[in-house]
Amino acid sequence: MGWCIPTGVAITAVGDRLTRVSDGAVTRMLARAHLALGHFAGSPAAVAVCGDVALDPRHPLTVYVAFQASKGGVIPPSYGVALVTTNLGKSWRFVPPPKGYTLTDFAGFVERPTGVEMLYESNYFFPLKPGQSAAFVAATSSSGGRTWTDVNLACPSGAPCVTFGPESPQGACGMSQWQQSVLVDTANEYRGGMWRAAGTVDTVNPCVGEQLVTTSSGSEFLIDRSRQSALLYTRDGIHWTAVSLPKVGGAPAGNSVPPYGPVMTITSTGALVAVTGSQFQTAEHLAMLKPQSNTWCATNALLPVATRSDPVVTMQSGKSALVITFVSPIATGGGTKRAAVVVPLATLHCRT
Repeated sequence: MGWCIPTGVAITAVGDRLTRVSDGAVTRMLARAHLALGHFAGSPAAVAVCGDVALDPRHPLTVYVAFQASKGGVIPPSYGVALVTTNLGKSWRFVPPPKGYTLTDFAGFVERPTGVEMLYESNYFFPLKPGQSAAFVAATSSSGGRTWTDVNLACPSGAPCVTFGPESPQGACGMSQWQQSVLVDTANEYRGGMWRAAGTVDTVNPCVGEQLVTTSSGSEFLIDRSRQSALLYTRDGIHWTAVSLPKVGGAPAGNSVPPYGPVMTITSTGALVAVTGSQFQTAEHLAMLKPQSNTWCATNALLPVATRSDPVVTMQSGKSALVITFVSPIATGGGTKRAAVVVPLATLHCRT
């Protein structure tokens, strides 16, 4: 797994060991390309701001990162620009965009078991309307980011075919009601990698941190904390079912604290884990809803008390561990500070 931290990028390697990937060279690269965001308050110079991370399971030393960028230092709108490192941050390169596209046309990662595709779209500013369809261009690498091939974004035969649509240049999330399409592949109907808005769940709020989770059986679950029905299920992307969730911490699982509900994720064991409590009143902690259960349980994984001032910002699950990241590095004992903690799934259970 990989995620953004205040000091750069972090990934979990073999044995769920946390590894920091340096982004020290990225700021200079963005500045030379006239893509730097400009100075931040309290910062004497422009800084690299990580926006998203993708990993290629076939190349463990390769890390793809979307960094926030501007054109000539002017925002909004802000853009995403894709860079790749093949040596854990010792050096970086811009991902070459497909023919006819520019660096700032980058529109997000599509992660697959066979690798990562870089999605590009130059004129995609609004979600698709029901009935509309579109084809998207992607760049992919079979060499861990050393060489590239342009392809149409498509879905492998027999694999789940639901994905989030391209991101578009935007301003601050807190000031925008911008929506991002949920897309379903229609290749079987149109023969050509066409995508359309997915059923009744055609958009999500890109500022919330949604998750689209694929199971081994081919089903998909969408976690969208901005909805009252925070968990939805589909097999074809056209028909969606809202999963009825019991209250967590005495409040609805979705949209309990306007405008968003609690941070949630589905673990590889099939359990739903949520952050409960309030960082403004009491320390946050983890609750778990096991498969086939109708009540949440408090877990044995206690979050640091520092979450009162530095709350959980993201949570994601790998095959064997849960990774929880915070707004800023927090004290985790022994005088050390970390921007994330790792909870092995084998040790995560209900507190008795």
